[in-house]
Amino acid sequence: MVWQREDKFAYETFLKKHNIIFVFCIFLFICLSIRLFYLQIINGNRYRRISEQQRLHNTYEHAPRGIIYSADNVALVENKFNYTALFYHLEREQTSLTDSIKELNKILGRDIRPAQVCRYSGVVKLSDNLTTEEMFKIQEKKLNLKGIKVVKEVHRVYYYPEALSHITGYTGEIRIEELLDNEYKIGDYVGRGGIEQFYDKYLKGQDGGWQVEVNAKGHHVKAFKYVPPKIGASVYSTVDLKLQTAAYNALQNSDTGRGAVVVLDTRTGAVKALVSCPGFDTNTAGTKDFSKYLKDKKLPLFNRTLQALYPPGSIFKVVTLTAALELLNIDYRQTVRCTGSFELGDRRYSCWYKPGHDVLNLISATAQSCNIYFYQLGLKVGVKNLEKYAKKFYFGQKTGIDLPNEKRGFIPSPQWKKLKMKMSWLQGDTVIFSIGQGALCTTPLQMAYMMSAVANKGICCKPYIVNRIEDFNGNEIYKHKIKFGEQINLSDRTWKVMHKALVEVVENGTGKRIKIPAVKIAGKTGTAQNPQGEGHAWFISYAPADNPEIAMAVIVENGGGGGLNAVPIGRKIYEAYFNIEPENKKQK
Repeated sequence: MVWQREDKFAYETFLKKHNIIFVFCIFLFICLSIRLFYLQIINGNRYRRISEQQRLHNTYEHAPRGIIYSADNVALVENKFNYTALFYHLEREQTSLTDSIKELNKILGRDIRPAQVCRYSGVVKLSDNLTTEEMFKIQEKKLNLKGIKVVKEVHRVYYYPEALSHITGYTGEIRIEELLDNEYKIGDYVGRGGIEQFYDKYLKGQDGGWQVEVNAKGHHVKAFKYVPPKIGASVYSTVDLKLQTAAYNALQNSDTGRGAVVVLDTRTGAVKALVSCPGFDTNTAGTKDFSKYLKDKKLPLFNRTLQALYPPGSIFKVVTLTAALELLNIDYRQTVRCTGSFELGDRRYSCWYKPGHDVLNLISATAQSCNIYFYQLGLKVGVKNLEKYAKKFYFGQKTGIDLPNEKRGFIPSPQWKKLKMKMSWLQGDTVIFSIGQGALCTTPLQMAYMMSAVANKGICCKPYIVNRIEDFNGNEIYKHKIKFGEQINLSDRTWKVMHKALVEVVENGTGKRIKIPAVKIAGKTGTAQNPQGEGHAWFISYAPADNPEIAMAVIVENGGGGGLNAVPIGRKIYEAYFNIEPENKKQK
């Protein structure tokens, strides 16, 4: 009986353990089933994509960037293609890099040294810059060259590298910090400056390449899909190539060879020429030769047309003149005597013409750019009104041009001086403000923009440099629409007097060196004081004066008087625009 009870007890114990194990197995089976359901049903597509990504590898072939054209459809920037031999390690074919190089050496008749071999995108580059003849030799022997393929690589070609460097910009490899944009990847080339940067999304095209299968070790097993790259869109600029080269050559041959020129179409705002001198060779971007520009003290990489800030000097007298006519209702025939200096308190302010201009009215004072006349006029107008009218004429504002890195400029005020310098505004500050000196600064682009508005009697078309963009099939995907800035509302009398004064500058004043018999020109010269050396020479103008077509701003850094050094550059530009033979050629 004892034996039966012990046997029954052991059997019950075994049954309990068996049940526990059975329940545990059921539980484990349920957990595994739930997990498998989660992995294969709920997240099946996701893990399938991950698996495919690990199995498939893309080798990219960069798309050719779009072509940039001038206003008359001349190619300014194109692409140059060369052939490159690449090695794809296909494990099934059991090919080796060493064997492939030996075979390639035999075909090309030259050595491919290890130093020439570099890896990118999981593919080995064997040789670039292959000639067409070498490319055909490789294609003929491709059965003996397993794993080797010849592809086209694209290089940017700039046909007018220095003259157009700040318009076109250049391309460079993308930086790590720029990869936040999902449209780009390591190894991509992006625009740097100019049209290349501003319109990069249109120009860059769509990369193609091979899709290859890899094994667990990451070795390429086979290549089974090729996607051809799509060329970027073509950009048609507003630049007049003849005008651009004439402006660049004239500025380059000036006394200092440094400065800027901007020419705008007054009717549309189109940029006809935009020159920053010195320029740089955009074809050397990414090479050792390009590094010299970074060290050059003349700052060739600096776009002076819209980044450099200069005091406007005497060209600001246009603003002072306008404020006086509008607010004081002065008689422009009333005269003032210039003795060569002007006393205010215990300070003496000089005129640029030391002997003095004698008796002048508003027209002749503008023509001769008399400082004494405008010192007194500025004091009558007052600093608040000078600041108000400076803003009317777009000082301290960006034009909104379709180029990167435009600077705003600056207009000083009593509030600014109090906050920044902890000093009160004095009448002496108003004196120098009235002739465009002091802390006031602007860009050459802003000055051309202002002169375009003056030419149109207050109606200003915002500047732009790209007219339209077409895709590879010729479909128009972008067309510029003329945009207008805030209109400058002045009385008819003010516009007439200003126009008369600006014409007199060219006819009998400081700008007479630009006088061309066939074209009536209105303009204003200026000299911007420079505490670090010789002053900067300014000249702004528009022509024909009675029916304006273009407006222009010229500045020569450290060029001294605007009438001496900036005006001759403007003359050469007008000669190019109106197809007028230069005087020196006529004499010959």
